[in-house]
Amino acid sequence: MKSLVMLLMLLVSISSLGRGLDYSLFQYPVEDAKQSAQSPYPTFVGYIFGDNKERRIPGLQEKHLDVIKQKYRIKVLNEFRLYEQSEMGIDEKILLERYCTRYNRQLVNLLGL
Repeated sequence: MKSLVMLLMLLVSISSLGRGLDYSLFQYPVEDAKQSAQSPYPTFVGYIFGDNKERRIPGLQEKHLDVIKQKYRIKVLNEFRLYEQSEMGIDEKILLERYCTRYNRQLVNLLGL
């Protein structure tokens, strides 16, 4: 009985860690942008923020934004927010903003836009 309870607690803790962002994926935006630029289908990144669930794509100028939306893919890094009703923490927003800005600026430079 004791081992069953421990197993259930372990499963609950693992599933709670599975939700949200994996912070280890946001350590190297410049290197990630270089890999994306070398791929056949370069992908820009953005995130969902606010109650209206609109995509935010930081680090891009208005003149680049229209071309990028038509020609390239845009990956939403926190798309679990579409299904979760809780508010985004300030630390999560800062992390996403910094990563997306550095990644997108680097990718624009590498693609020569």
